[in-house]
Amino acid sequence: MNRQQQIDEFLLQAHRLAVERLRAEPERIAEVSSTLSRWRIQAGSTRSDPYWDEWQAMLDAGVDAIEAGTCGTGDHATALRNVSPVGVLMTQRERGALLRGVRQGGHAA
Repeated sequence: MNRQQQIDEFLLQAHRLAVERLRAEPERIAEVSSTLSRWRIQAGSTRSDPYWDEWQAMLDAGVDAIEAGTCGTGDHATALRNVSPVGVLMTQRERGALLRGVRQGGHAA
């Protein structure tokens, strides 16, 4: 697996973990939405705006919409994962474990 494939797999696994976390704690959608709002204010207008608009719509629609939009393997889901605010849901330790799992050719639990 090349470096870009590792990054893509890491992001897919991270989003699957985020969806699990949001199903267990749906109130944390507000935390993700707040992160997205802060990014938009700090960044101003960017090429990511259309994707961030989609992210806001998914956050407003709930966990099923987030899963449908980001946990697939298509190009659009990959693009959404690359501009995703769900990192706030994971600890640095969890990120490290996911990355190590991907680098070792498996999936972290």
